[in-house]
Formats: sequence, structure tokens, C-alpha cells
Amino acid sequence: MAELEKKLTVLRQAIDAVDDELLELIRKRARLAGQVGEAKQDSADAPFYVPSREASIIRRMLARNAEAATSAHESKIPDEAIHGIYREIIGACLALEHPMTIAYLGPEGTFSHTAASRQFGSTAKYLACSTLEQVFDEVESGRATYGVVPVENAFEGAVTPTLDLFADMERDVFICAEVQLSIHHHLFTYAESLADIDVVMSHPQPLGQCRGWLSEHLPNVQLMEASSTIRAAQIVDEAKAAASPTLDWRRCAVVGPYSIVDRAGLPLLQRNIEDFHDNTTRFFVIGQHDSPASGEDKTSLVMSIRDEPGALHHLISSFADRGIGLTRIESRPSKKKLWEYVFFADIQGHRDDKAVAGAIAEIQAKPGGFIKVLGSYPVSKPL
Repeated sequence: MAELEKKLTVLRQAIDAVDDELLELIRKRARLAGQVGEAKQDSADAPFYVPSREASIIRRMLARNAEAATSAHESKIPDEAIHGIYREIIGACLALEHPMTIAYLGPEGTFSHTAASRQFGSTAKYLACSTLEQVFDEVESGRATYGVVPVENAFEGAVTPTLDLFADMERDVFICAEVQLSIHHHLFTYAESLADIDVVMSHPQPLGQCRGWLSEHLPNVQLMEASSTIRAAQIVDEAKAAASPTLDWRRCAVVGPYSIVDRAGLPLLQRNIEDFHDNTTRFFVIGQHDSPASGEDKTSLVMSIRDEPGALHHLISSFADRGIGLTRIESRPSKKKLWEYVFFADIQGHRDDKAVAGAIAEIQAKPGGFIKVLGSYPVSKPL
């Protein structure tokens, strides 16, 4: 044992020395980031947050991590860990350059809050909003530097309230980044068993993402919608505290993220009840600018064209003819004229790419053609 303790002491001292080096390097990086911020102050058009630069840094670090592990014949540090470490470092340095306020659909602990903190780290200031419209308002007014809004789920499809806000042509915001978040839902309740549950409450998206599990295990319950998962948990706790005669808290359950255990009294009854365990939701970061090209980008658009046979073909042929891939396309009512629609599309490439710029110009020139670039941003991977 004495020999082991001696060996451990030497190793721990070596780790302490490495930690000291790491701290000094982080401080050095922060000083350099501060100099970048000072340089940007000379240009009113230079944004402090540049998603393409951040994406390039993280992609390079992930590649170097893989190369180092291969050359040393060691286990690779998980990509998620490298991503998280550098997101926190970048976020801390960015906060020194320019303090940021990030608006999101609250309250604290929602999936939107998690996506925002994954993107901007723990040093940013976060502003919980009660509606998606408020998130857009906060960014558009400048009260928030950026906002984070859900746009689609891999299995439930589009978050239509978000699309409708982008379809509002009077809105002056841009998409500058995307975040893909792996989603897991759990069941929380004061009930002792599934048989004692009469009501399940959550945001509509989680209820949809758990539809199969709920149909199998709780086929006769009433489903109630709330503005967010965390708000659903709060409603049950408020009913318990007030001994509500209209909502029996002892027979209610809530579907939501694990963060509910830190923000409500509801016990966890069942883990991972989502129908698909590779469930992923995509979020957009919105701001008053989009992102320069990073080398691997998407561009989001909203388009319309005169209603006639082959109208949609006329739109998408401009991309197909130039070899531009569409990764998503869907329609929404324009809300201006009965049975008139606008089309949302995500395409591969950046708005400044020659082919993309050519396709956009061609659509604008078509009879009745309209196109608005919502933003170009680096392609992300699920976290």
C-alpha cells in the first residue's frame, strides 16, 4: 500500500502540473480573445459572435483528437467531451470580448435552455421567454444578443409556430447557427404506479414524441398541453401546494427532460419513454446577422411563386440544375390569402457560394417569384 500511495502521489502531482499549464493556456487564450474584441470595436459591422469561426475551431480539435489517438494507439476522448470543453472555453472568452444575453423559450431547464447553454456555455446571461414570439421580439429589439428557438424534430417534424414567425416578412432576424440536441423524455409523477395516473401533461412536441409509449402504457389517460415541459411540472406542483380541487396532483404525470428533478418536486417514475431513442431536435440561433462561410454550411430560405401547374418544380429546379441539395422543404399557409402557401427550404451551401447565389437570383427573376434568405450557418452534429 505504501508503494501504491507513493506512485499515486507522483501521478497526482504530475496532473496538478498539467492543470496549472492548462489554466495558464486558457488565460492566454482569453487575453488573445480580448485583443480580438478590441480590434472589432474599430468596425461597427464586425459581429462578436462568429459561428463559422467557432465551427472551424471545434472541427479542427475533433480531427486532431482523432489523429492523436490513432498515432498514439490510445482510446479517443469522446467527441462530446471535446465539444463541451471547447464550447465552454469559447463561451468564456467570448464573454470577455462582449457580454451576451441569450433569449430562449423558458422557463429554465427546458430543452431550449439546454440547447442554448450547449451553444453559448455557462458564462452567458440567459433570458427565459414565455413564448417563441417573445424570443424573436427580444432579439429584434436588441434586448437579447441572440435567441435560440426549436425548428424541427427528427420524428415529429416542424415546430410550426417557429416557421410562422420566420414567415412574417416584417421580422428582421437572421439564422446564424444551428444546434442539434439529442432528446430523451422521462415520466414524472406523484402517483405510485402507472395505474394511478389519469392525466399526462407536457408541451405538444414531447407528447407527440412519446405517442406510442403513452398509447401502450397509458391508453386511457387525458393528455393536456402546457407551454413548456418545465411549466407542466410547475403546474402540478402548484396544484399540490394549493390542494387544487380541479387538478388532482396525485393522479397527474408530466413528460419532460431529466432537468425536472432539479426544478420541481415531482419524482421520476420512468426513464426514456420517447418512441425513438435517437430522437433529435434541431434549434436555430437567431440574431441580427448570419454567419460567414465555414466550408460546410446550410442556407435556410422562405420562398413563394405564382400558383400554377408545376409551380413547386419551377422553384426547386433552380437548385437541382446547379447540383444544390435540398435537405428540407415544406409548406405553410402564407396567412395573407386563402390557400396561398410559402415554402421553407434548407439547402446545402452558403448564400455567398456562386451556385447558391445564382439559384437565388434566378428565383427572384421568375414571374411571381419571391425568396428571402433567412440565414446561412455552419452544419452542426447532434450533441
